[in-house]
Amino acid sequence: MAYVMLYGAGWTQRWQVAPEAVDSVKAEIGRVGRNETGHLAVLDPGTSQPTTLVVAWQHVAAAVVLRADTTEVEGSTGSYR
Repeated sequence: MAYVMLYGAGWTQRWQVAPEAVDSVKAEIGRVGRNETGHLAVLDPGTSQPTTLVVAWQHVAAAVVLRADTTEVEGSTGSYR
């Protein structure tokens, strides 16, 4: 299991990465700060089904993909402050 953490001016998001998409998400985060749009394969926090997160990289200040070998905490995916 892996998560992508996205950080911007006054916001933070954490999304579980679809298992088959870890490498592509790692490649996408290299676009941080660019005037580009990216597509990340993540899991919907309500259904755990695969979905696409569209990211405007110019609004992201930092991003990281973290591997997690622990169980997910209820409500730990998505937007939070």
